[in-house]
Amino acid sequence: MNRIAIVLCLAAGVAVAGCGKKAEEKLTEKLIEKSLSRDGVTADVDLSGDTMSFTTTDADGKKSNVKMSGDEMTIQGPDGQTTFRAAGAGKMPEDFPADVYVYPGASVVSSLSYPGGYNLVLESSAASKDVVAKYSAEMKGKGWAESSSMNTPEMSMSAFAKGDRTANLIVQAEGGTTTLNLTVVTEQE
Repeated sequence: MNRIAIVLCLAAGVAVAGCGKKAEEKLTEKLIEKSLSRDGVTADVDLSGDTMSFTTTDADGKKSNVKMSGDEMTIQGPDGQTTFRAAGAGKMPEDFPADVYVYPGASVVSSLSYPGGYNLVLESSAASKDVVAKYSAEMKGKGWAESSSMNTPEMSMSAFAKGDRTANLIVQAEGGTTTLNLTVVTEQE
């Protein structure tokens, strides 16, 4: 009996492969939809080349639209829009606050924008102590107050406040590369 099941599975695989790209996309769409349904999410998935989009409805009836294309994923839901860029997409969020200092010459590794906040991961060849000192001076110059800082040989953390917003910076150096993780959040009432 096991041999018959194996042969049938192989035959189905060959048949699907022979049907072309559309059949592969449809099969993948159905597999993703079924996987999401295990978590109580109803989804309608659409794959097209390197783009995938789907609409989900959770158990409470809330809908979200998700689109993934290349190195970017955008989720539009009841609470607003979240955009994630990864894999060296190299793009700053278009609406990133102008009064938050971004280290010059640093490359954007990833960025995340969401309702009420942003997160950037940047890389620079500058020494970590120089990055930390520059952030302290530049953020103060842009009207931010440094509320805390902690420095160890491995990592530096700084927090800044301005009105109802906070900015947190984590700086780490390894192998000649300094990584900056910058998060800016607007406090919700």
